[in-house]
Amino acid sequence: MIIVYISLALFIGSIIYLALFAFKTFKDSKPTIENVTQTVTRIQAKTDQIKSETDQLAMTQQGITEDVEYKKEAVQYTVEAAKEIPEPFKNIWFSIKGDKWKLRNRSGCISV
Repeated sequence: MIIVYISLALFIGSIIYLALFAFKTFKDSKPTIENVTQTVTRIQAKTDQIKSETDQLAMTQQGITEDVEYKKEAVQYTVEAAKEIPEPFKNIWFSIKGDKWKLRNRSGCISV
């Protein structure tokens, strides 16, 4: 019977030792766990900041793209409108310019 009591005492002693060792290990690892938690929090904050900046950059890029397209269309419209100037208007323009050239030549201002 003594062997049973000694075995029971050893079993209870080992359970107590296991509990004390587990508590000591948990107590020693608590600062490390808190440090890891803080690091994860900082990484998450930086990730959120980068995501926010990426979204803002995408919006700015979209605005620039839309502005470039608008200006491109405006220039193309102007070029097409200039190509469609009627021939009589061109003739009037050149005749006015030609008359000014003739007036300059008559007044004696001949440039070389």
